[in-house]
Amino acid sequence: MGFLQQDTNNIILDAVLTNEGRRRLAANDGSFRVVAFSLGDDEVDYSIVQKFGRNVGREKIEKNTPIFEALTNATLESRSRLITIADSSKVSLATYTLTNTPLTFNNVTGTPSTQPAVSATLQAPNSADIPSEIQDSVIVVSADRRFVQVAGATPFQTVNNVDYYNIVAKSRDATTSVFSITFSPKTLIDQDFTIYGNSTNKTQISTFATIQGRQSGLSKTFAITLNKTT
Repeated sequence: MGFLQQDTNNIILDAVLTNEGRRRLAANDGSFRVVAFSLGDDEVDYSIVQKFGRNVGREKIEKNTPIFEALTNATLESRSRLITIADSSKVSLATYTLTNTPLTFNNVTGTPSTQPAVSATLQAPNSADIPSEIQDSVIVVSADRRFVQVAGATPFQTVNNVDYYNIVAKSRDATTSVFSITFSPKTLIDQDFTIYGNSTNKTQISTFATIQGRQSGLSKTFAITLNKTT
């Protein structure tokens, strides 16, 4: 759903169903019911507040920020969801940190090298408790299925050659959620590098993977490099 402000007096709501919503509606069996919704602020650049202060920054955001139109692709819509934190004393939220990134796989047309598991850790500053509203127990990992896969996991969805996996936390408490993701390269041939190789180096393919919290919506993206030879 998008808000289109045509002038100072009129605000138009542009609401569309995602592709998944359309599929469920098309079933026409009475199972399609809207029971919840979320709002997002993907358009907002909060560095403006840091630069100009809360009052002036807010005014600049309200007057100058273009508003996105609604999208039918659920993987692109509302990537930055708004949340309500019950504990009003919180002055900072948790963030994800990654280890063992970026990843590099060598000799992928022969016997590919291995890489250590990527560790994604959700933690609040100064080891404070993570607000329950954003304490992830599951993250979604997405990666280009043509080049890499998540070992030991089955994608629950594939959209435009991108596989999406649910990964459950290997450990979690009030202050930390830790996830472990092991990637492995797909079997590639010389022609893959001719087609998908970097423009300046056809012996190398560059791709990316993203992790995103199911509850928090927080995300991190990192690079993956696949080298034809060692």
